[in-house]
Amino acid sequence: MDERMTIYISPQQGIKELVNKLESRLDTLANRMRARPDRLRVDLAYQIPFRDQATVDEQKGIEVCALSGQEAAFHAIYGLTAIRIEQGKQNPRETLRVPGVIALPPDWLSELYELNIVKHEIELLVAQIEDQYDRMKLWGSMKYLSSLQTMRQAWIISGPAKVRFYWDSAPSIQNKTASEWVASYTKHLKKLYGYVPSLDELVEGDSSRKFVVAISMLSGTNTDIAPNEKIASFRHGQPHVRARVTFIDKVKAQIRPAPTPIVYPIDDPVPKITPLSNWEPVERGPGRSDRAKIESEPFVEALYLHRYLEQYRFGQ
Repeated sequence: MDERMTIYISPQQGIKELVNKLESRLDTLANRMRARPDRLRVDLAYQIPFRDQATVDEQKGIEVCALSGQEAAFHAIYGLTAIRIEQGKQNPRETLRVPGVIALPPDWLSELYELNIVKHEIELLVAQIEDQYDRMKLWGSMKYLSSLQTMRQAWIISGPAKVRFYWDSAPSIQNKTASEWVASYTKHLKKLYGYVPSLDELVEGDSSRKFVVAISMLSGTNTDIAPNEKIASFRHGQPHVRARVTFIDKVKAQIRPAPTPIVYPIDDPVPKITPLSNWEPVERGPGRSDRAKIESEPFVEALYLHRYLEQYRFGQ
């Protein structure tokens, strides 16, 4: 833990205190921005619609809407300061996306920088809560709060020369041995029930059933999986907005996710901006490296678990 951080009774208590502090300061900043829109300049702002469902439809495109005038300022300010989901529009499992480029005066930039520090403190405290179920309970106790928006820091830059927006959809792969997956799922179920229930004890549709099935299969029941066999959790990447920023003083370019406006000093020259296009779904064949080494079909579909091809199942 950062030695400068306050010591709390528990990570949960610290997170709740910091969230209250963060939200109050974000609301104050948002009100100042709305009251004085003449002090900011929106060079570019997009609105990306909510998907109206928890999961991503990989066959559906995403239409990007370029904003202007008061509408651009409204959405840009909202994108920088909102940490709760928009009721009736935003699914709890999706986050607000308002990419853009905004120039701000020094005092507002300073406040965003300080709020980034608060968000980082929250992130460090969340990392101390090892159990995923405990994290879910924590976020669920703060009504309509988006965990990702709460911890998502504003991207603050200085002296940008060029900003290029683009879509990325790289997949994610997590590797563990079969016994490590079993231990992880067993711990999760014991946290919920105090023991590992059987399938017969869980009603059809219970989300815990997938863990019971996985434990059985990973333990070698009706399979030839060995405890030390490497198993991959492979998920196709979901489309997300990224930006590449190059700078006037030739420092190294930065590439980062850019779901909310990139901000920079209002006295800096306006950078050259390559706009964001619509997202069009594409056929994604097998990739390189680990992606090409795993079986194409998962053996526990609900948990995205894939076996490696036989020659890659053991060792590094």
